[in-house]
Amino acid sequence: MPTKKLLERSAPAIAILLTILVAVASLVSFKSTGQLLDFHFKNQDKLGHFIAYFMLATSWFFSAPRFRLRTFTVIWAIILYGIILEGLQEILTTNRTADIMDVLANSAGVFLAALLFTRLGKLQPIKKNLSN
Repeated sequence: MPTKKLLERSAPAIAILLTILVAVASLVSFKSTGQLLDFHFKNQDKLGHFIAYFMLATSWFFSAPRFRLRTFTVIWAIILYGIILEGLQEILTTNRTADIMDVLANSAGVFLAALLFTRLGKLQPIKKNLSN
């Protein structure tokens, strides 16, 4: 399947790109260009955090075998990444603050991605060859 092979080869680049995009979106101020959607709800940005970290985690789960990463490592590395970015928002930006609810939304996205991957059988633990 050529498409499957292309996706497998592209997964690490996509994961790295998404990692950079999440950092940029977290730390760079964008001028408001109006609302994308015509409705608002309380804590609307938390949905954005959830979706961004769900996609970020999903991309890293696809890349995990290539980098020889375990599921546990991917989960906690991405959660730690989100915590670090929240702290950097407080330190490096003037219009953003660290928010524990953002960290929780990020983590929920990561955990849902992990749950779906493990339930769908996409994550195969890397078996180390013990004979070496």
